[in-house]
Amino acid sequence: MFFVNKQKEVQSQISEYCASVLECMDNFQDSVKHYCSDTDRKAAKTSFAKVHKAESKADDIRREIEVMMYSKSLFPESRGDIMGLLETMDRVPNQAESAIRMIWNQYVTIPEQHSAEILNLVDICCRSVDAMVESAEKLFSDFTNAAVALGKIDELESEADRIEAALIEQVFSEKVDSISTIVFRDFIKCVAQISDRAENVGDRIRIIIAKRTI
Repeated sequence: MFFVNKQKEVQSQISEYCASVLECMDNFQDSVKHYCSDTDRKAAKTSFAKVHKAESKADDIRREIEVMMYSKSLFPESRGDIMGLLETMDRVPNQAESAIRMIWNQYVTIPEQHSAEILNLVDICCRSVDAMVESAEKLFSDFTNAAVALGKIDELESEADRIEAALIEQVFSEKVDSISTIVFRDFIKCVAQISDRAENVGDRIRIIIAKRTI
């Protein structure tokens, strides 16, 4: 009974970790929306700080889970899979924070004519993370629906790739020869990598499901 209760505690903490990831992504999306409409750096700093805070919170929870799993010898048969999954998931909020840090440190300019496409790309990436979290949380109880959520991740990642390529092509077709164009291109790629990170998590989940259904 002791180990059952402790394993439930770990599952609860993993759910808490997932909630922190979603909080980070919500703050990320709100920050980019705000920056597209108001580039005032003082206002942006406050908004961006929320992303960093949520990302740090997710890091702290992940470390707590690691300590609990190893100190209490929990999930011995799948501990490596779960730790690998959490480490891969952690790259998602890290990537969102990197995109925000890029805006701040490199003074990224989001041209007004491209703000709608950027917000669409951000939305697609956030939805891919939603599907990632859905799949991860169902991993302990519902393999079938966990696999369904994996299909959503794949679809959204492909859509993010399409938007990324089209947007970069459009930006360079304008033939504005300046460093800001290059920086904006890099920002687009940085945002799109969020869906790539979510897809990597999906690949991890596929392996775990395959191991448990053999």
